Amino acid sequence: MTDTSTAIAAAPLVALAAPYIVAVAGVVVPALVAAGLAELRKLTGLRVQEAATDKIDALIEDKVGQLVAAASDNLATKAIPIGSPLVASIAMEIAAAAPGALAKAGIDPASVADMVHGEIGKWQAGMTTVSVAKA
Repeated sequence: MTDTSTAIAAAPLVALAAPYIVAVAGVVVPALVAAGLAELRKLTGLRVQEAATDKIDALIEDKVGQLVAAASDNLATKAIPIGSPLVASIAMEIAAAAPGALAKAGIDPASVADMVHGEIGKWQAGMTTVSVAKA
């Protein structure tokens, strides 16, 4: 049989401590969840995938920047379709330069071509045509 005298006597103490317990739990539980998620990321390799994707993005931006700089009109007026030889050549260069990063990021060569085309579009959106001054 249960002794109810101790349960009733503890009720005011629990009522007094409850706000403090809730406040501490509100701080400790999110911290533990964050630490657990950080460990999970380490174990699953999500950081490796993010680093590989960042490397591919940097390569694409560099190659497209070189292409835009070499163009006489900054490619501001040129339409470049997705199947363009320019897009294909940059995608092939990136696939050859970073096959390990592509594998780690889970990106196939067709997706690289899409990413290159998107980056060209971003660069073109920011470019303006410049007329050559006549002497």
